[in-house]
Amino acid sequence: MSLAKETPMAGGAIARLKRWIAEETGATPGGPRRTFRERFLHMMGSEASPETVAASFALGVAISFTPLIGLHWVMALVLAVVLKLNKIDVLLGTLVVNPLTLGPVSAVAIPLGRFLLHARREAIRALPWHEFFQRSFWREAGPKMRALGIQWGVGMFALSFLVGALVYVVLLRAIRAHRARRERQRVAAGAPAPAPPPSAAPAPLSGSSTEPL
Repeated sequence: MSLAKETPMAGGAIARLKRWIAEETGATPGGPRRTFRERFLHMMGSEASPETVAASFALGVAISFTPLIGLHWVMALVLAVVLKLNKIDVLLGTLVVNPLTLGPVSAVAIPLGRFLLHARREAIRALPWHEFFQRSFWREAGPKMRALGIQWGVGMFALSFLVGALVYVVLLRAIRAHRARRERQRVAAGAPAPAPPPSAAPAPLSGSSTEPL
């Protein structure tokens, strides 16, 4: 298949994904883009159980801290389907670690990985950076950069578990407190309680008669 045929198909898939995300988050098609805060507040007001909402967002946050950059959305969608979580909330959580926050996060991940591996601190500043484009630089820097990358990866995975668990606990309490406050406000205003979702009537037992006696 030629590139000319593949490009429209890829563009159509991306357009459908954007349209689906907009519909799931309540955004108006063609309207202004919703900020992360607006989407987060929309998630907090979801009718799903607090455990489901907290687990969905926390899973996305945990994925965003993994060093598998470029695969975060794929991992989020696959795990959301497997674990039966809200796909949009999981995708929203993957936005926590982004190009703006990756630097500060890495500054924490590298010392953490070094501590977990009991490794020594690599003297990166002492490298001959003025020879960056020469082969001699990479012969000397290669082992150090490799060791630094391993420390960063281990630290990112550790932060993934720690931050993901912390986000779940904190968010679960916040959602429960938010809904309890909203319920108190509803009672104080004298508003009727929301109707429970309709449940299907139980089917008659096999062999039983529905005719009146």
